[in-house]
Formats: sequence, structure tokens, C-alpha cells
Amino acid sequence: MTKNEKNGESRSDQTKAEEPETVFKTVHIFDSFEEQEQAEIEWLASQTPEQHLQHTVALIKRIFADELKQHPRIGNKLRFD
Repeated sequence: MTKNEKNGESRSDQTKAEEPETVFKTVHIFDSFEEQEQAEIEWLASQTPEQHLQHTVALIKRIFADELKQHPRIGNKLRFD
């Protein structure tokens, strides 16, 4: 039994990646598109590589939700053309 299992955490809880936070709780009003772009660039630069991947996976799942429901095993394959 590992230390975390003694504390009530199972092995699956440890390996499960956190879902990215996709809901923003504040609204920002910018004076220009350039100001908005700069704020977005700064936000992207502040993210870790893992967070970038989590956001990408969440976006892919959201875009292809219908296809993944119809063919649940298709999400287990990567294809590069």
C-alpha cells in the first residue's frame, strides 16, 4: 500500500489528469484588437505545456463529441496523414 493509498487516494486518482478550466469567470473589455491579442498572448505564455495539451484534448473532444459517441474506440487511435 502506497502512502497516498493510506490517505484515501487510489492509484487511478493519482494518474487522472485534471480537466482544464475552460470557463472564465471574468469579462474583459479591451480598447482595441491589438490589446486583446496581447492579453491572449500573455495568457498563452503563462500556461504550462501540460495545460496546453489539456486544452487541446478538451477542444478536440468538444468538436468531435458526436463522432466519439458513435464510435467510442476511435478516440484510442492517432492518424497522421
